[in-house]
Amino acid sequence: MPKFHSIIVPGVGGSNEHHWQSWIEKRLSHVTRVEQNWDQPILNQWVDQWINVIQSTDLPVQVIAHSFGCLTSIAALAEHPTIQHRIKKLILVAPANPIRFSETGFAHTEAESFFEYFKQIQITVPSIMLISENDPWLEYEDAKYFAEIWKIPYVNLGKVGHINVDAGFGTFPELLPHLLSKPKKRILDSSSYSILKSHQHNFLVESL
Repeated sequence: MPKFHSIIVPGVGGSNEHHWQSWIEKRLSHVTRVEQNWDQPILNQWVDQWINVIQSTDLPVQVIAHSFGCLTSIAALAEHPTIQHRIKKLILVAPANPIRFSETGFAHTEAESFFEYFKQIQITVPSIMLISENDPWLEYEDAKYFAEIWKIPYVNLGKVGHINVDAGFGTFPELLPHLLSKPKKRILDSSSYSILKSHQHNFLVESL
């Protein structure tokens, strides 16, 4: 019997066959990808799809989200608190900035964006956030700000862009062991991610 059912949550545009999420998906048993209208980031619709996938399994769930998929996962947990006990591990990789999105998709002004909404959320499931110093979708200081607001420990991966194919993350073997382990705390300890290294990147652990 597997420990978890793994849920892959891509961001805008989806994660193609060369993306690390697709690479991870092939190496995990009992895994489902949340399918969306990839070019229409309508948050409430994406949240509905996320919830449908979570409810399709009776197993404890670990969520591996990227970019807008991170915002989708956070919003889903905030809007559906009764499902939080099902989530045993939440890994957020390169979250997108909420200021770039609104109820109708991409935001045109800060006033119509989800910035204020996401400032009010705190996460109470075992979580970790992997962030970059030069992510075009979320500046480093903003990433640290939201990590603090959401009460999520984070790992600074250095100057690695949006942690996607363009940034050299077609594979992500350093992450795999953490997807196969069982969390022992409500909040995942970022120190357990300090061994994340590759031939391309040195991952720097930060704490709140």
